[in-house]
Amino acid sequence: MARTTYDRALNMLAFRARSVAELRRQLLRKEEPADQVEAAITRLLEQGLLNDADFARQFARLKLSGPGASKFRIIQELGRKGIAKPMVEEALDGLQESDGLNASESIHRVAAKKWRSLSKLDSVTAKRRLYSFLARRGFNPDEIRSAMDGIGAELDE
Repeated sequence: MARTTYDRALNMLAFRARSVAELRRQLLRKEEPADQVEAAITRLLEQGLLNDADFARQFARLKLSGPGASKFRIIQELGRKGIAKPMVEEALDGLQESDGLNASESIHRVAAKKWRSLSKLDSVTAKRRLYSFLARRGFNPDEIRSAMDGIGAELDE
């Protein structure tokens, strides 16, 4: 039996949540006809199985509570997935209100955890590695300094 574009889209969503733009891009990459892709996306939107606002909220919650990404990094990653910056900021604000998750507070949790793992290194090396680790997560220098001060790893300037 031939597989429809809608069935392929459902299978993709069953595997992992996706944004509208991401799903569209992947279906077109699989050489699905453009008109069928749009029809499938419209149907999924109508059924509530595809929702960019929910996707942005879920993605941000995962990044904040897990690896501890910065607000900048979350905006950047969701932008690549086709989510507009205002929708991402709304999702982040909603998470702070409903779940108490705050992008600026996640750095302190992540920094403290990483600092413990660096405890066997000399102070200078540990501080350098912690700073680099947090910078790769997308935190800005002021946030990093604040977090390092908070865990007692003051930077020697």
